[in-house]
Amino acid sequence: MTGAKTGEEWNSSLMRTETHSLRKNGSEDPMGPILSFDKSFLEMLSPEEVDELDLQFELFMTPILVSEIQADLKHPSPRQGKLPEDLVKALARKLVSNHGIIQMHFRSLGIGEITRQLQEPVAMNGQVVVDGSALNVLRSKDGHGIIYDGRQDWAMWNAWANADFKEADAMLATRWREQTAMIDLDGITSEWKAFCDEYMQGSRSIQDVIDRVDALIAQPDQQSNLLEMVYHFLEAPPTAQLISNSLFATGSLTDVRAWAPYATSIARLGIVFCCCLTLRFITWRPTNVLDLQYLFYAPFGMVFVSHDRLHKQLWPATTTGAEFVWGADLKADLKRHVAARKAPSEAREDGQPCKSYAEVFTPETSLIARLHSKYLKPRTGETSGPTGDFELLPEDVKRNFLEAIELIDEQDRLRGGKPGHRS
Repeated sequence: MTGAKTGEEWNSSLMRTETHSLRKNGSEDPMGPILSFDKSFLEMLSPEEVDELDLQFELFMTPILVSEIQADLKHPSPRQGKLPEDLVKALARKLVSNHGIIQMHFRSLGIGEITRQLQEPVAMNGQVVVDGSALNVLRSKDGHGIIYDGRQDWAMWNAWANADFKEADAMLATRWREQTAMIDLDGITSEWKAFCDEYMQGSRSIQDVIDRVDALIAQPDQQSNLLEMVYHFLEAPPTAQLISNSLFATGSLTDVRAWAPYATSIARLGIVFCCCLTLRFITWRPTNVLDLQYLFYAPFGMVFVSHDRLHKQLWPATTTGAEFVWGADLKADLKRHVAARKAPSEAREDGQPCKSYAEVFTPETSLIARLHSKYLKPRTGETSGPTGDFELLPEDVKRNFLEAIELIDEQDRLRGGKPGHRS
């Protein structure tokens, strides 16, 4: 995926590879716009439509999606005739061959920003950020790149697709359900009522709330309060607050938004959510508190797809250049694309003429074509050649690919495994 970065390095030219593919920053466009989605959208799609989604976009997974799917192991009310594990199996089967890399957790990223473990503010420009401390993330030999070994992710989805659930899966699913049951919407609104009475008087819509929050956090005399909100929504421990508190106390930190833009984006979304919940501008469901986390990852993709009303309502409160797409709209276009792939062979069998795939879908008639046109730059210069023909790849791509394989094999040996296995 072009531009995938670790949480430790921001200004380097980095590359990302799974065991079977490589994208070097600046040398090759991704297959499609970088896209993430929520569980509600995945549930809508047929396996064929998921395959088409993977063909048309570069997918990345958010930790919240993985957790929500895993939590279905303890679903309290699965559909009639279904067991909870059946729900997990069905979703995992769609992702075994279509999983993208997993984004670094928003809390780790936000805390890394305010503690300056990341050295620089987080780049919020549509590039996926991976956790450099994860076991499946390796550094290239020159130190300027990262290698993302996707076999671990594949193994997880494959195990779930085959109902191979571990004790840890059940424990984490139980914990998720317990956390959901503990969400107290009345308590949240009671806590935020005084804030809304003071700052949100006369607000008539979600956009009114967003505008007032933006005006409030821009005020110099509110930076201390904004910093406290950042700590609150990140659940930052006292040790993570030391640097920013010291800088603020000495007058070196005067604008929290500029100093920690990603952490501020989380606090901004959290404030808007709590105010809209208190004012009854958004749907009243305890799970919304967890579903909000999907929006924390909005800065790291180009397209976000959901069929959840909360995400549509609060998308204007995200800090991103990405586009929100309603699930039903993209599903309809995916369905058309699936049918179009079948049409040529059917037409040939009937002896009928058939338009080429490119002629069928244009930005004027297809949502997918419009998103490609909006977010993908035309290829220039040398390209990688036909898919699957290693010898036709540019020399630098082949060299980086072979280095990735070498490093992954070395890592396998260090862990006592057998090198050479590829997903």
